[in-house]
Amino acid sequence: MPFDAEVWAAAELSLTLSAWAVFLAAVPGIPLAAWVGLSRTRRADVLMVAARVGMACPTVVIGLLVYGLLSRRGLLGGFEMLYTPHAIVVGEMLLALPLIVALGGAAVDGLDPRFHETVHVLRLSPLRRAILAVRDARDGFLAALLVAFARCVGELGIALLVGGNLRGSTRTLSTAIALETSRGEFELAAGLGVVLLAVALGVNLVVAVVFRRGGRS
Repeated sequence: MPFDAEVWAAAELSLTLSAWAVFLAAVPGIPLAAWVGLSRTRRADVLMVAARVGMACPTVVIGLLVYGLLSRRGLLGGFEMLYTPHAIVVGEMLLALPLIVALGGAAVDGLDPRFHETVHVLRLSPLRRAILAVRDARDGFLAALLVAFARCVGELGIALLVGGNLRGSTRTLSTAIALETSRGEFELAAGLGVVLLAVALGVNLVVAVVFRRGGRS
Protein backbone atom coordinates (compact mmCIF):
# COMPACT_ATOMS: atom_id res chain seq x y z
CA MET A 1 0.00 0.00 0.00
CA PRO A 2 1.50 3.37 -0.94
CA PHE A 3 2.12 5.79 1.88
CA ASP A 4 0.07 8.98 1.89
CA ALA A 5 1.13 12.45 2.99
CA GLU A 6 0.00 11.79 6.57
CA VAL A 7 2.38 8.84 6.87
CA TRP A 8 5.33 10.84 5.59
CA ALA A 9 4.38 13.65 7.96
CA ALA A 10 4.49 11.17 10.86
CA ALA A 11 7.90 9.95 9.72
CA GLU A 12 9.23 13.50 9.45
CA LEU A 13 7.85 14.37 12.88
CA SER A 14 9.48 11.31 14.45
CA LEU A 15 12.87 12.17 13.02
CA THR A 16 12.62 15.86 13.88
CA LEU A 17 11.45 15.39 17.47
CA SER A 18 14.06 12.69 18.10
CA ALA A 19 16.82 14.90 16.73
CA TRP A 20 15.77 17.78 18.99
CA ALA A 21 15.50 15.48 22.02
CA VAL A 22 19.00 14.08 21.49
CA PHE A 23 20.44 17.54 20.92
CA LEU A 24 18.90 18.89 24.13
CA ALA A 25 19.96 15.80 26.08
CA ALA A 26 23.51 16.13 24.76
CA VAL A 27 23.91 19.63 26.21
CA PRO A 28 24.09 18.37 29.82
CA GLY A 29 24.78 14.74 28.89
CA ILE A 30 28.18 15.14 27.25
CA PRO A 31 29.74 17.16 30.12
CA LEU A 32 28.26 14.73 32.65
CA ALA A 33 29.62 11.77 30.69
CA ALA A 34 33.08 13.35 30.60
CA TRP A 35 32.98 13.95 34.36
CA VAL A 36 31.78 10.42 35.08
CA GLY A 37 34.50 8.92 32.88
CA LEU A 38 37.27 11.02 34.39
CA SER A 39 36.23 11.10 38.03
CA ARG A 40 36.99 8.36 40.51
CA THR A 41 34.63 9.62 43.21
CA ARG A 42 31.66 7.86 44.77
CA ARG A 43 29.28 10.46 43.33
CA ALA A 44 30.49 9.67 39.82
CA ASP A 45 29.95 5.96 40.45
CA VAL A 46 26.42 6.65 41.73
CA LEU A 47 25.64 8.75 38.65
CA MET A 48 26.91 6.01 36.34
CA VAL A 49 24.72 3.44 38.09
CA ALA A 50 21.74 5.78 37.84
CA ALA A 51 22.42 6.29 34.12
CA ARG A 52 22.56 2.55 33.54
CA VAL A 53 19.29 2.10 35.39
CA GLY A 54 17.80 4.88 33.29
CA MET A 55 18.86 3.04 30.13
CA ALA A 56 16.69 0.10 31.15
CA CYS A 57 13.72 2.21 32.25
CA PRO A 58 10.58 1.38 30.20
CA THR A 59 9.46 4.29 28.04
CA VAL A 60 5.94 4.04 29.45
CA VAL A 61 7.32 4.83 32.91
CA ILE A 62 9.10 7.90 31.54
CA GLY A 63 5.87 8.84 29.81
CA LEU A 64 3.94 8.60 33.09
CA LEU A 65 6.52 10.80 34.82
CA VAL A 66 6.35 13.46 32.11
CA TYR A 67 2.56 13.24 32.05
CA GLY A 68 2.47 13.93 35.78
CA LEU A 69 4.79 16.91 35.40
CA LEU A 70 2.90 18.43 32.47
CA SER A 71 -0.68 17.75 33.56
CA ARG A 72 -2.73 20.64 34.91
CA ARG A 73 -1.89 19.69 38.49
CA GLY A 74 1.75 19.01 37.73
CA LEU A 75 4.74 21.21 38.44
CA LEU A 76 4.94 22.29 34.79
CA GLY A 77 1.24 22.28 34.07
CA GLY A 78 1.17 26.04 33.58
CA PHE A 79 3.15 25.72 30.35
CA GLU A 80 0.28 23.74 28.74
CA MET A 81 2.67 21.45 26.90
CA LEU A 82 0.71 18.21 27.30
CA TYR A 83 -0.38 16.64 24.00
CA THR A 84 2.00 18.81 22.01
CA PRO A 85 5.23 17.95 20.18
CA HIS A 86 7.12 19.76 22.95
CA ALA A 87 5.91 17.18 25.47
CA ILE A 88 7.28 14.37 23.31
CA VAL A 89 10.64 16.15 23.09
CA VAL A 90 10.77 16.48 26.89
CA GLY A 91 10.02 12.79 27.34
CA GLU A 92 12.47 11.63 24.70
CA MET A 93 15.13 13.93 26.15
CA LEU A 94 14.78 12.07 29.46
CA LEU A 95 15.04 8.84 27.50
CA ALA A 96 18.21 9.91 25.67
CA LEU A 97 20.06 11.49 28.59
CA PRO A 98 20.95 8.28 30.49
CA LEU A 99 22.14 6.67 27.27
CA ILE A 100 24.49 9.54 26.49
CA VAL A 101 25.85 9.67 30.04
CA ALA A 102 26.36 5.91 30.38
CA LEU A 103 27.79 5.20 26.92
CA GLY A 104 29.79 8.44 26.76
CA GLY A 105 31.14 7.91 30.26
CA ALA A 106 32.19 4.37 29.35
CA ALA A 107 33.95 5.71 26.25
CA VAL A 108 35.94 8.20 28.34
CA ASP A 109 36.74 5.61 31.00
CA GLY A 110 37.95 3.27 28.26
CA LEU A 111 40.52 5.70 26.88
CA ASP A 112 44.17 4.69 26.87
CA PRO A 113 45.42 4.62 30.49
CA ARG A 114 48.20 6.96 29.42
CA PHE A 115 45.59 9.64 28.74
CA HIS A 116 44.31 9.49 32.31
CA GLU A 117 47.86 9.49 33.69
CA THR A 118 48.83 12.47 31.54
CA VAL A 119 45.91 14.71 32.50
CA HIS A 120 46.52 13.84 36.14
CA VAL A 121 50.24 14.63 36.01
CA LEU A 122 49.71 17.90 34.11
CA ARG A 123 47.10 19.00 36.67
CA LEU A 124 44.84 20.41 33.99
CA SER A 125 41.67 22.24 34.95
CA PRO A 126 38.45 20.16 35.03
CA LEU A 127 37.18 21.99 31.95
CA ARG A 128 40.37 21.33 30.00
CA ARG A 129 40.35 17.66 31.00
CA ALA A 130 36.73 17.31 29.91
CA ILE A 131 37.38 18.94 26.53
CA LEU A 132 40.35 16.66 25.85
CA ALA A 133 38.37 13.60 26.97
CA VAL A 134 35.44 14.39 24.66
CA ARG A 135 37.85 14.99 21.79
CA ASP A 136 39.71 11.73 22.27
CA ALA A 137 36.51 9.74 22.85
CA ARG A 138 34.57 11.47 20.05
CA ASP A 139 33.78 8.20 18.26
CA GLY A 140 32.24 6.81 21.43
CA PHE A 141 30.20 9.95 21.93
CA LEU A 142 29.01 9.88 18.33
CA ALA A 143 27.92 6.29 18.78
CA ALA A 144 26.09 7.22 22.00
CA LEU A 145 24.21 10.02 20.23
CA LEU A 146 23.23 7.74 17.36
CA VAL A 147 22.02 4.99 19.69
CA ALA A 148 19.98 7.55 21.64
CA PHE A 149 18.49 8.86 18.40
CA ALA A 150 17.49 5.37 17.27
CA ARG A 151 15.90 4.66 20.66
CA CYS A 152 13.89 7.88 20.52
CA VAL A 153 12.66 7.32 16.96
CA GLY A 154 11.25 3.91 17.79
CA GLU A 155 9.77 4.54 21.23
CA LEU A 156 5.99 4.31 21.75
CA GLY A 157 5.12 4.84 25.41
CA ILE A 158 6.22 8.46 25.67
CA ALA A 159 4.73 9.57 22.35
CA LEU A 160 1.41 7.91 23.14
CA LEU A 161 1.03 9.11 26.74
CA VAL A 162 2.14 12.72 26.45
CA GLY A 163 1.61 13.26 22.72
CA GLY A 164 -1.86 11.76 22.43
CA ASN A 165 -1.37 10.53 18.84
CA LEU A 166 -3.17 13.57 17.42
CA ARG A 167 -3.49 13.58 13.65
CA GLY A 168 -1.32 16.22 12.03
CA SER A 169 0.19 17.26 15.35
CA THR A 170 1.71 14.53 17.50
CA ARG A 171 1.34 11.36 15.43
CA THR A 172 4.72 9.68 15.10
CA LEU A 173 5.73 6.53 13.27
CA SER A 174 5.39 4.35 16.34
CA THR A 175 1.96 5.69 17.32
CA ALA A 176 0.83 5.45 13.70
CA ILE A 177 1.80 1.76 13.70
CA ALA A 178 -0.23 1.18 16.87
CA LEU A 179 -3.20 3.03 15.39
CA GLU A 180 -3.18 1.23 12.04
CA THR A 181 -2.81 -2.15 13.78
CA SER A 182 -5.86 -1.42 15.95
CA ARG A 183 -7.78 -0.51 12.78
CA GLY A 184 -6.84 -3.80 11.15
CA GLU A 185 -4.62 -2.09 8.55
CA PHE A 186 -1.85 -4.62 8.97
CA GLU A 187 -0.30 -3.97 5.56
CA LEU A 188 0.13 -0.28 6.27
CA ALA A 189 1.35 -0.98 9.81
CA ALA A 190 3.91 -3.43 8.43
CA GLY A 191 5.07 -0.83 5.91
CA LEU A 192 5.56 1.70 8.69
CA GLY A 193 7.45 -0.93 10.63
CA VAL A 194 9.78 -1.38 7.67
CA VAL A 195 10.46 2.38 7.72
CA LEU A 196 11.40 2.17 11.40
CA LEU A 197 13.61 -0.84 10.74
CA ALA A 198 15.31 1.05 7.92
CA VAL A 199 16.08 3.92 10.27
CA ALA A 200 17.43 1.51 12.91
CA LEU A 201 19.52 -0.30 10.31
CA GLY A 202 20.96 2.96 9.02
CA VAL A 203 21.91 4.08 12.51
CA ASN A 204 23.52 0.73 13.32
CA LEU A 205 25.54 0.82 10.12
CA VAL A 206 26.84 4.27 11.00
CA VAL A 207 27.70 3.08 14.53
CA ALA A 208 29.54 0.06 13.09
CA VAL A 209 31.53 2.32 10.77
CA VAL A 210 32.37 4.67 13.65
CA PHE A 211 33.65 1.85 15.87
CA ARG A 212 35.58 0.28 13.02
CA ARG A 213 37.24 3.61 12.28
CA GLY A 214 37.96 4.11 15.96
CA GLY A 215 39.56 0.69 16.15
CA ARG A 216 41.93 1.54 13.31
CA SER A 217 42.97 4.93 14.71
